[in-house]
Amino acid sequence: MGADKPNGVVNYCRRPPQRPFLQRIQYGIWNPEDRTFLGRTPHRWGVIGLIYLVMYICIIIFFSICMCGLMATMDDKIPYFTLADSIIGANPGMGHRPLVFEEGALIWYNKDNKTQIKKYVDNINEFLAPYNNKSLLVTKGENQRECGDVKPPRAEVCAFDTSLFGPCSVENDFGYANATPCLIVKLNRLYDWNPEFYDDPGNLPPEMPPDIKDYINSATPQQRRKVWVSCMGERPADVEALGPLKYWPYPGLPETFFPYDNTPGYLSPLVAVQLLKPTLHQIINIRCRAWARNIQYTESLKERLGSTHLEIMID
Repeated sequence: MGADKPNGVVNYCRRPPQRPFLQRIQYGIWNPEDRTFLGRTPHRWGVIGLIYLVMYICIIIFFSICMCGLMATMDDKIPYFTLADSIIGANPGMGHRPLVFEEGALIWYNKDNKTQIKKYVDNINEFLAPYNNKSLLVTKGENQRECGDVKPPRAEVCAFDTSLFGPCSVENDFGYANATPCLIVKLNRLYDWNPEFYDDPGNLPPEMPPDIKDYINSATPQQRRKVWVSCMGERPADVEALGPLKYWPYPGLPETFFPYDNTPGYLSPLVAVQLLKPTLHQIINIRCRAWARNIQYTESLKERLGSTHLEIMID
């Protein structure tokens, strides 16, 4: 749709020539009269292309400068915001295994059904794989050491021996085949968090379970420096149905594993909680919680601060 140029003056007020529909499409793409492609001459396309090229080069340069400045302020191991300054906060949460995500917090199986038992045994075994096979770790376990009661040097981490779980072992199907199932409980990692221990037998919370108090009273001062772990039924009916519990190797997480500082090869300490005589054919609501002076705990099922919730039913 070229413009008339009488006396060399462009006339844009003329009526466009009438052309068939397909020809209008063709002229929209390439107009041989004005020698334009998609409405622009090669010169105008060149100018626009140059403008966009310069603009994107400037954007890439500015973005690279910003990224270099950001990366210069960051550390591969130390988060920029920690504890109370971070979104996670300064109150560690808890987790447990087995945890089959399709079923949520419910553990439901028949003690005579090997297929159902295997599902939970495999879930726990998969979680414990890095503990039992050091080759799965980034460091291949080369910087792990048996700590005892002494914290390791900065570049080393403490090894955790799952053989101390006693009957809570894969050879024993973690107790599921015997209707004495084991739960693996852990404290979630929180960078640079140091627990304040309940290590004074004369100053323990009144709501702390009696069996945990008894263990603290019988332990040495050094053995008392643990984040204690306890599990209870959530309601009176659950407490009665849950029955007695056994903690392996003990109901606490040792001081030598804290604080977590992103050292490669680190493995969280664990507690295996064995249900010795749970009531069958009944859903039992269980709440496991951690005990330390700086762990906030709420009984709300929404927040679950300092605890983890699960249900179990054995047929």
